[in-house]
Amino acid sequence: SCAMESLQQLEALCERLYNSQDSAERAHAESTLRCFSMNTEYIPQCQYILDNALTPYALMLASSSLLKQVTEHSLSLQLRLDIRNYLINYLATRGPDLQHFVIQSLIQLLCR
Repeated sequence: SCAMESLQQLEALCERLYNSQDSAERAHAESTLRCFSMNTEYIPQCQYILDNALTPYALMLASSSLLKQVTEHSLSLQLRLDIRNYLINYLATRGPDLQHFVIQSLIQLLCR
C-alpha cells in the first residue's frame, strides 16, 4: 500500500539522518523531515510513526519531533494531555521492546 511505502521511505530517510557519513545526504534528510517538528498538523503523523515504524531511527525522529512541538509551540492543554496519555500508554506497552536511546527521548518528552 502507498502509506506503507511512504513509511519505508521515511524509515530510510531517518536512517540517513542519524547515520549517514555524507553531510549533504544528512542535510537533505533533515530538510525533508523538518515538517514533523515544525507543523503541529504533523503531530498525529508522529504518533502514527511511533505506532507503526520498525526502525529505532524512525521512532527517534517521531519522539524528537514531538519534543520540539511541545517545547516550541503553544499547544492547547487538551492536546498536551492527549500526547502525555498517549506516551504513558505507549511506554507501558512498547517500552520493553524499545532501544534505550528511544526510551530516553520519550521520557524527556514526557517530562515537558
